[in-house]
Amino acid sequence: MSDFMPAYVYNDDPDNPHKVQAPKPVPEGMEKCDGCNGSGTFYGAGAVVNGKFVGYSGMCYRCRGKGHMSPKDVKRNRYYDRHVRRIPGF
Repeated sequence: MSDFMPAYVYNDDPDNPHKVQAPKPVPEGMEKCDGCNGSGTFYGAGAVVNGKFVGYSGMCYRCRGKGHMSPKDVKRNRYYDRHVRRIPGF
């Protein structure tokens, strides 16, 4: 996962339904979420059309919208990534 969010995520347009707040603070003992880069919003399949993101966005499934993960969340996500999630072609 990259350490940056695309420029269209930080759009200044107040009517943009996909505007994401800045990353949330990470409490001590927690890790920044690698699914949403700390914002709590997951961006799914979509494209940028005329400077606006068009596609799916919703609460991040890895951190449940908190922007950070507890050790329990990290363990759950690692198990899912290693044993449940399937990548097509492998």
